[in-house]
Amino acid sequence: MLTPTEVYPLVLTWLQALGLPGDANALRALARLVDAVLAGQSLRPSALMRALLSPTVVPARQAYKRVARAWARPWLTSALLTPLLVRAALVLVPPEREGPHRGLTYLALDSVRCGPWEVFVLGVVWHGRVLPLAWRVLAYPWPKGQVGPAVSALLEQVAACWPGERPVHLVADRGFPGQRLFRTLIRLRWGWTVRLRANTGVQVGEEQLLVRTLLGRARWAGWTCWQGSYGRGKHAIPARLVVGRGLVVLPQHRRTVASQHRQAQRQAVRRRIRRYRYASVDQTDPWVVLCTSHPTWRTAVAGYRRRWAIEGSFRDAQSGWDGRHGWDLEPVLTQRRRPDQVERIVGLWALGSLLQTYVGSQVLHGPAWVRALAAGWTTTGRLSIWAHGRFALADRSGRLHDWLLAVLQEGAVHLATGTPPATAHPPPPVLRPAA
Repeated sequence: MLTPTEVYPLVLTWLQALGLPGDANALRALARLVDAVLAGQSLRPSALMRALLSPTVVPARQAYKRVARAWARPWLTSALLTPLLVRAALVLVPPEREGPHRGLTYLALDSVRCGPWEVFVLGVVWHGRVLPLAWRVLAYPWPKGQVGPAVSALLEQVAACWPGERPVHLVADRGFPGQRLFRTLIRLRWGWTVRLRANTGVQVGEEQLLVRTLLGRARWAGWTCWQGSYGRGKHAIPARLVVGRGLVVLPQHRRTVASQHRQAQRQAVRRRIRRYRYASVDQTDPWVVLCTSHPTWRTAVAGYRRRWAIEGSFRDAQSGWDGRHGWDLEPVLTQRRRPDQVERIVGLWALGSLLQTYVGSQVLHGPAWVRALAAGWTTTGRLSIWAHGRFALADRSGRLHDWLLAVLQEGAVHLATGTPPATAHPPPPVLRPAA
């Protein structure tokens, strides 16, 4: 298991490789903060101040003040970190390598509500999780007329530092479609696959209708694709409309009677909560309606599945896979009273996720002996890339110690030189004795 003292110089090297501006003292203070997140596996100020390294012993109140001062510094703002995180993503995250999505890089857009705040996040999809690239904070309930500009600003902020020769495809849920969003995507020359609501106006041929009406013309089983447009009349935006219910294929671990019973209970609760807003929720909710720039329904449906990666990242940041091993993002943000403090805490989450997810990717693609150790972390084999990084950093056997040091050093070199990590790995080091 790596100690915070061993991780700190490596985190400092990563921040220097990212090109984070600021003097040496600022970089060291931020490196200690990121190191405390990885050591404490929480964003709570109490966990951070206990894990915060200090050259001298200080009282807990003084350590807490050091953590609180970070929320007033410019180090963790989206405006400063987005160019650096985009550069890291371009180096570490390769484009899709196979199939009809070959050459594309998928970005996922979604929001998470944390008490009185709504955080809009745009990130790059990587191994079923998302690396946050940019974010915006709005008060909840949403201020009227501010959501659309905030989302467009997110896209433009990432596009300003994204190379034009690397194609991008955006996936988003049904809370985001709008004229401003699609016109921004067209201007940026990004592809998109966005889910539509039942009351959205669309156009098929010369006919103008609602999505709810379109459901009656689709096949009950399978997918139907129309060449149409989002919006109507002179404001129509050409796109393909993909409508269907799909074939429900449950994974092996969800085919038991108990799992199906829990799923039915969750769906019943969801319908009951939504029924007061949508009278026809029982009829329209099982359907999926996509507005896409993909040429076929197969590529559109397969691409939209990548949207669930950001849901998993939000779960990791909040409660974790079991409600106890997350980073406590929601209770931490709920206690904040200023949007600038919320923005900086989200920035700390983004930096910590970058390092931990990178470690998890190296475990997944590591040598056989590393993957063999990882197979002993769970009986189901369903750990996410983020969870792989967490277990690797907290491994108590001591066998990953030297390998982790080498992996983090190599990652900093890749960022500094701009060269992607190689798929081949050197021979395994000599195993350390178990602690």
